[in-house]
Amino acid sequence: MQKRFYLMALVAIFSLTTQAGITTYTFTSKNWAAKVGSEQCDGVTDGWSCDQEASEYMKGSGPDAQGRIYSIGVSVKTNTSGAGATSIKSFTNVRQLTLNFCQNSSKGKGVFYYQIGTNQADSLVITKPSTSGSGVYLRDSVLRLTTPQTGKIRFWVKCTENAININSITIRAEEGGSNPFTMDTYQLVTNISQLQDSDQIIIGVHKDGVNKIMGYFDEYVSQNNIHAINGQYNADRTTVAANDEAIYTLRTIDLDGKPCFYIQDELRYEWAFLVASGGKTKNRLALWTDIADPNTYGNYGYWDITIQPDGEAVIMSMGNSVGKYIQYNETNTPTLFGCYATPESQTAVSIYRLTKATGDIAAIAAPMTNFGTVILDNGAASGSKTILVNANKLTEDITVGLKHGDIFSLSTNTLDRDGDNLTISFNATQDGKYIDTLLLQSGETKSEAVVMLTVARQMSISEVVGQPDYTMVYLNEVEVTKKYDKYVFIRDETGSMLIWDNGNKYGKDLKAGAKLTGVCGRYQNYFGVPELSPTAQWKATKGESAEPESVTLPIDSADVCRLVRLRDVTIANGQLEGDNPLPVIDAFQTGVNNGHWDIVDAVVMISWDEVQLWLIQQTNDPSTGCEPILSAPNQAQKYSDGSNIFIRHNGHIYNIIGITIK
Repeated sequence: MQKRFYLMALVAIFSLTTQAGITTYTFTSKNWAAKVGSEQCDGVTDGWSCDQEASEYMKGSGPDAQGRIYSIGVSVKTNTSGAGATSIKSFTNVRQLTLNFCQNSSKGKGVFYYQIGTNQADSLVITKPSTSGSGVYLRDSVLRLTTPQTGKIRFWVKCTENAININSITIRAEEGGSNPFTMDTYQLVTNISQLQDSDQIIIGVHKDGVNKIMGYFDEYVSQNNIHAINGQYNADRTTVAANDEAIYTLRTIDLDGKPCFYIQDELRYEWAFLVASGGKTKNRLALWTDIADPNTYGNYGYWDITIQPDGEAVIMSMGNSVGKYIQYNETNTPTLFGCYATPESQTAVSIYRLTKATGDIAAIAAPMTNFGTVILDNGAASGSKTILVNANKLTEDITVGLKHGDIFSLSTNTLDRDGDNLTISFNATQDGKYIDTLLLQSGETKSEAVVMLTVARQMSISEVVGQPDYTMVYLNEVEVTKKYDKYVFIRDETGSMLIWDNGNKYGKDLKAGAKLTGVCGRYQNYFGVPELSPTAQWKATKGESAEPESVTLPIDSADVCRLVRLRDVTIANGQLEGDNPLPVIDAFQTGVNNGHWDIVDAVVMISWDEVQLWLIQQTNDPSTGCEPILSAPNQAQKYSDGSNIFIRHNGHIYNIIGITIK
């Protein structure tokens, strides 16, 4: 007899004219007690009756570093047969079941049987995990019906090896709750046209992993800037949870014939506005009761806003203050939101606007997919991400495609009418920014979502030094030549530069000689010093102490950030004597000693257009490391390494080739 179920979406689903919803039951004990969301089933109007108890219930652990939950659910162990339950409710037009389960690390197999009403039962064979260790993680098996069926849902489990742990069953039928996207949410703004007068907004952070939002102005916390508070972002950062301590009202207005915005804190202060209040010298963001000051600050409470497709917002004051751009400062203690002179000097922000519930209308909602920055590896970059496409009140399945489809590809061109997972992949061979549009349609209902990817190539130091200020750069492997407090001097075969690790955030325990990979950040030529402000943690591999480069005078600005070794030099009054009289600075607190020195190790730096030597060490030992065998005042001195003789005279060292000590 032909089976009425099948696994995976390899065959087209028949279209229905009925509407549907989704209900998920999570099991909470070995007698198959269940919860729907956070509401306990009462066992009468909802829930499951126990046909045969399982051996135990495992609470489990997680999430792990990748956010995965593992070892959780009702545990059916080896040689247990028939353990299962029957739903109290009868479901109409069931079209799909999703089984969420796990095994153990490398074992666990058996059969999961399921039946709806009086229809023929079917089964899902559960095999051993394909990879050792992967069995402990919860995963889904999707069971789709070729023909919708009605009735109570019954299932039972037969385990033939180790254990099978059933966590939940999700049912797609006419009985179902509303989907998450129909709730009021603060959604990421990706186009300026989405912003409307009187929008309720939250200003958040664009950068992955920085879970901060801009709080309200509190002069007891800071009179000059606005403090950052914790925000709850979803996994792809397209929504952020409402927080009454972070909600502002956006107003639109024409200023001198140009449309612009002002931002009002009407929830707490009513007539109070965000202003760039730093004047000519400061980076400040505050809340004042006026938005214009023609004498000093100009139109400092009016803002020009542009939105990038990935949601990065450039919010620029139209006033006279030097600090014009709202950004997040993650290096300050405590972290804060302030106004800065350039739009890329700190961490970018984003705007999240209150989006009201969709209600009972037909709708499709797909999140923006931003792969972030991926580094070319041997001329190629590839990857994938799975998103959840939500749907409401649809009567036809969803067709899905891409506007361009040159870099990105999709796992399928059809999704379930109640929403489904969609995997988006990319394959690129050149660096650059790539943008495509995900197109979704069910009948007359349409939706679009942005897909983005930035592909970057790693650069040598000499290539980085040629970039414009505030460019985001990614370095090849580099070596640490000197680490002191916030200063991390690095080099490769092409040159040297400085990492300004403000607050010792990324390199607290670094030592000279360490090899760094994954170094990235904003580049800036800071008054002649090539400098990188890091934006992510690099990987450090311990190495030998870095050897200085032996150089001869003169030294100039082209040598900035180099670790150098000078020989046979004289320091007087903190300055190198001779034709190249460079200041010798005790920046590393090693102590500058005047006198004649065989060796001086230093880092070349520039301060206020002046080339300086930042002293590391000075010594009078010959570079050969030999010991003297003859010494007399005012005469040449001999040194030996056991086979050769070296002569030191008037500060110079001479190698006498071929002389052997007997």
